[in-house]
Amino acid sequence: MKILLGYENNISDTLVLHVSYSAQPNAGMYFQRDPQYKDAFYCYTYGEGGLHANWLPIYNDVNDKFSSEMVVTVPSGYTVISNGKLIDRSTVQPDFQRFHWLQELPHSNYLIALYIGKFDSVSLRSARGKIPVNAWFPKGRESEARYVLKNTTDMIEFFSNLIGYPYPWNKYDQIIIPDYAPGGMEHTSVTGLRASILRTIPEPVSASPNLERYHEIWTNEGLISHELAHMWFGDLVTCRSLNHIWLNESFATYLQFVWEGKYYGREMFDLDRNEAMDHYLNYVRKTHLIRPLEYDRYDAIGEIYNNEHVYFKGSLILNMLKGILGEENFYRVCSYYLHQHQFKNVESNDLKIAIEEVTGRNLDWFFKDWVYGAGHPVFEVGYQYLPDKKVIDLSIKQIQPHVEGQDLFTLPVEITIGMAKTSHTDTVWVEQRSQQFMLPCSEKPELVSFDGGGQLVAEVNFPKSLKELIYQSRFDRLPGRIRALRQMADNYPANVEAVQAFNDIMKEDNFWGIQAEAASRLGSFHISEAEPVLLQALKAKNFHVRKAAALALPGFRVDFAEKTLWRVIEQEKENDVVATAIVALAKVNPQKNISFLRQQLQKDSWYNEIKIACMQAFEIIGDSSLVNEIKPYCHYPHHQHLIGAALSAWVSCAPNDEQLHRLLMQYVFDAANSIQYQAVELLGSLNVRESIPVLEKVYNTSGDRDLRIAAATALEQIKRFEK
Repeated sequence: MKILLGYENNISDTLVLHVSYSAQPNAGMYFQRDPQYKDAFYCYTYGEGGLHANWLPIYNDVNDKFSSEMVVTVPSGYTVISNGKLIDRSTVQPDFQRFHWLQELPHSNYLIALYIGKFDSVSLRSARGKIPVNAWFPKGRESEARYVLKNTTDMIEFFSNLIGYPYPWNKYDQIIIPDYAPGGMEHTSVTGLRASILRTIPEPVSASPNLERYHEIWTNEGLISHELAHMWFGDLVTCRSLNHIWLNESFATYLQFVWEGKYYGREMFDLDRNEAMDHYLNYVRKTHLIRPLEYDRYDAIGEIYNNEHVYFKGSLILNMLKGILGEENFYRVCSYYLHQHQFKNVESNDLKIAIEEVTGRNLDWFFKDWVYGAGHPVFEVGYQYLPDKKVIDLSIKQIQPHVEGQDLFTLPVEITIGMAKTSHTDTVWVEQRSQQFMLPCSEKPELVSFDGGGQLVAEVNFPKSLKELIYQSRFDRLPGRIRALRQMADNYPANVEAVQAFNDIMKEDNFWGIQAEAASRLGSFHISEAEPVLLQALKAKNFHVRKAAALALPGFRVDFAEKTLWRVIEQEKENDVVATAIVALAKVNPQKNISFLRQQLQKDSWYNEIKIACMQAFEIIGDSSLVNEIKPYCHYPHHQHLIGAALSAWVSCAPNDEQLHRLLMQYVFDAANSIQYQAVELLGSLNVRESIPVLEKVYNTSGDRDLRIAAATALEQIKRFEK
């Protein structure tokens, strides 16, 4: 370890200092068993939020960069993977091997990687003709690893060309770990991934089970491309402090969407952005919380990694920025920004300066609204057609509350006007509370679309007739079409013509995303004509559409929904749809279907998705008679998602069960990281007085700051209840 000292006469003197130490980390470095193989153990590191200080005596923040070297001795049969280049691998004793890794290029301490396990591996096609691309995974799962990681090399080459900066590291290793708590973690030249991504062709595309929405942002392709994008945004150029973490995560999320658009088509890019918008707006409605991207008001580190703001809203803001700059200029800025700050730390202002130096444009107003400011505009829109003048008189109001951090917004809005034989798009600049715009229109319009391409982070209230909404649902851009479908379902729930429009889309549209959106909204219609349309959706070729139909069924009359869901669960071939139907059935008629739902526990599926669905169904039902079915799934060898779902179900069915409380107290120290957090939070919410000493020990000894804060919160809940 080299330490640079400053002396009065020579500030470049260097002292080489050897430090001997030992550590038993309870955070930052994790040891665990493989849920499938009892004799397989793994070790991995995760350093975001300062966790590496628990095992590495080193400067512990993101705003310093250095080379690193790792020499690790392990029992024979185990492999060690770390950053950079493998310098040497040698046998040091009959039963031990030593691995020597060197990362010569500078990186931040949280990016140091150490992965140990009994892995199989494959070499994928080299990137750019010279960069090794390797995959490491649990033994016996090569075909699954090859399938899910098959596009990695193409991703590396695509991003290198798109952002004008070649892949910066000397190799790329992807390591698949069972029960890997982060889900995915980028390190320089190394990415860790959770084993839930492993699957074969007919299985779900989600990186982890999601039984609440028909489309998941974190697909395999999404997760893999996101972590790869961090090799540039986060690893090559790193935020100066976590206040600026959006510069890492928003860029990685946006490039994830760009890759999916390239691989699956433009409509997938639009659908991903629409899903991100839904997550962000739903979060704000639920929590009533607004916050800027650059943010410094947090206690727990996890608060700064807020998915809805830092990942989703931030990616949408970057898409707005691209729309303002133009695509070519946007990626020229990316290239310049990366070259100017390579192997350094950055702040939000560095990106603004890069924009100015590349394009000559001052975007102070944009950063004020969207990086340093908070919230989003809420638009109230209306129009009237003036036939004698051949114009549309468009009115736009910003009606969002004016609170700290959220005022009026300045932004360009695309207005698309569709007529019988032609259409055109105009851009208007909105910057006042209320504005009027006169837009040319040679005949009465069939469509007036406000931001139909979904460029804005905004809510839009634009009342329209059913005829206009039907037209928009067929001919606008995808975000505008989705908005029209939702408006029809909300405003015309008893209208046969609206149901027919949904039926037409189910039959005629070529993109499954629109069909799935239509299917998911059928439960809002309160007329019998929606039922045959729903049954048709359950026969759709694409499983997302069938999943959306299952999600819609709890909105239908009970006997129809119940009978249909039974049939789906018994006959559907796609496990993702079956699992979704199991949860939906619990919502429709909880007590009546207990016996039938118990039977579904016998079904095997990818990542035990159906068993997870059963646990979620039992949680909804909340019947104490289910505890005996739940208990076996609360323990090893089951993985963390199934254990977590089972614990939640047990809490719902028997919250005062002392056996449950004892298990939660055990899991505070002896479980996967996600289960530790869940156990701490449940002990607090259940007011388990006997857990006070356990929680105090966590608070006093854990190296995980967020876990300590969670323990403090739980203790406060319990003691407050006692008072």
